[in-house]
Amino acid sequence: MQSSIRQGRRVILSLQYLRALAAVGVVLFHQFQNVSPIFILGKYGVGLFFIISGIIMVSLTEGRAIKPLNFFIDRLTRVAPMYWIATFITFILGCVGIYSPSIYSHGIGHFILSCLFIPSLNEHGNMMPTLFIGWTLNYEMFFYFVFGALLLIQGRYRLIVLAMIFLSLALCGVIFPQAPNLVHFYTSPYLLEFLAGCCLGAIFGLDLMKLRAWPTVALIAAVIIAMAGLGFVFPLLWTGAATVLLVATFMWAERRGYVPSFPLALMLGNASYSIYLFQQIAFDATQTALRLLRYRPGLHTIPTRCVAVLLAILTGIAVYRFIETPLTKTIRRALDVSRGASNSSSKTAATARI
Repeated sequence: MQSSIRQGRRVILSLQYLRALAAVGVVLFHQFQNVSPIFILGKYGVGLFFIISGIIMVSLTEGRAIKPLNFFIDRLTRVAPMYWIATFITFILGCVGIYSPSIYSHGIGHFILSCLFIPSLNEHGNMMPTLFIGWTLNYEMFFYFVFGALLLIQGRYRLIVLAMIFLSLALCGVIFPQAPNLVHFYTSPYLLEFLAGCCLGAIFGLDLMKLRAWPTVALIAAVIIAMAGLGFVFPLLWTGAATVLLVATFMWAERRGYVPSFPLALMLGNASYSIYLFQQIAFDATQTALRLLRYRPGLHTIPTRCVAVLLAILTGIAVYRFIETPLTKTIRRALDVSRGASNSSSKTAATARI
């Protein structure tokens, strides 16, 4: 019987803490990037998310027989429902004039393409989905599509083939810089951050103890050097190499038993997806409230920006607790029942044939 990707999951504390760092970093970047250069570092939380995604996918699938269809369904049920909810809310609020017209698209066609994770230009000529931060989800879904398809081949070859595919795509982006927008999107060096994460996942494994100390250190160094070397062609990977070092350091520290449990950081890590998705909704809710209170400076002052950041984090935690968690459990429970019924039918049919 083909296993589900969800079987045997364990919590890697270091990755949850890094998820929290990535989500909060992006939120701070969106509010404070024009206040101080230090907050520009927050935008690299996106690459951190990509690397973590690569780690988890390799760690959970290595050495296990998983059908690509089961993988796709698992990823879709994890990512899509909350994204669709956030996108729908964004669409409705945009229609009533709450969102900035410079980034928002009122087109129903663009809204549908956004929900299908298909990159497209909005009416302002920006390659952004209805929920503008959803551009990262388009990369995530593409990564899942390619990675899931590679489950058809033997595990020892998956990482090699994935590297060939993503390196080829990234190089095409350099060779053909004037390619159509959709081609340009899928030839971004962001793909190589997923690849770097997959390498770390193959090095550490799900229990963080896959290899002895020195082979682990040597392989981590090789990944970082490779990323830094590729940085001469893809400048984005200079920061990508630094992010790989950060992630590897945290994972190594947990392997050595140096990462204690911090409930607050763990909660933020668990809620990181909802924090990321609903931050702009929280920002605009804050802006609307200030406007109703006739506070003319709006989110242009430090105190109001701090309020917006706090509201974004609290909103994400609340959404995670009261919507994301029960909704995900309900969907997966229904899928498990469906798979159980399907497996029972298959066994009955096989018995009848025998």
